[in-house]
Amino acid sequence: MNRLSKSQIQQYIRRTAQDSINVTITQHASVRMRERAITNAMLFDVLRRGLLNREPEPDLRHSGITCLMERYIAGVNIGALVNVDFPAVGIVVITVFGVS
Repeated sequence: MNRLSKSQIQQYIRRTAQDSINVTITQHASVRMRERAITNAMLFDVLRRGLLNREPEPDLRHSGITCLMERYIAGVNIGALVNVDFPAVGIVVITVFGVS
């Protein structure tokens, strides 16, 4: 994987999430979304318009990198932990939570 800047990775996530077929939501993320009253629309807003404020980290369990996309929606700051594996098309949402 080529070393990409944080802004390039953010743009890749945003572009990839424009088509929902490119986004895989894990069962764990779905359960957490239900627990925290986060809808699919809110999740996709985070992915399509959110910010990558923290440095991406290598994923120790899977190939690729782990990124935290954040966005303030409906009175809550929501974070979506996403696995990105270049050059494969698509992203995997690992979990979703409220960020303080």
